[in-house]
Amino acid sequence: MENQELVITFANSLPADAARFSQDLEQQLREAAPSARISLEKSRTDTQDFGSTLVLLFGTPVAVALAKAVTAFLQRNSGAAITITTKEGGLIARNLDSRDAAKIAEAFAPKPR
Repeated sequence: MENQELVITFANSLPADAARFSQDLEQQLREAAPSARISLEKSRTDTQDFGSTLVLLFGTPVAVALAKAVTAFLQRNSGAAITITTKEGGLIARNLDSRDAAKIAEAFAPKPR
């Protein structure tokens, strides 16, 4: 089974909001999919925040749980929008919000190689 690696950012948020959102989403993702590897990273090295970028490494079986957790997070955090990219920088989806449940699920679906 091949793992997929995605990066979630909060590009349209103020730095303090992005850090809060990322910590909240990280916790929700860990609860939804304990087997996924999730790390919180800094978007910029010249700041003192704890990080506002989430990097996820997961296998196909947990993709649906992760997508549901992201959708639930966005429903709870009105106004938050996320961008999902690959670790290599390929854009999957930009400015997703809670109305984009289908696009979120698609972003977490396995990609053909």
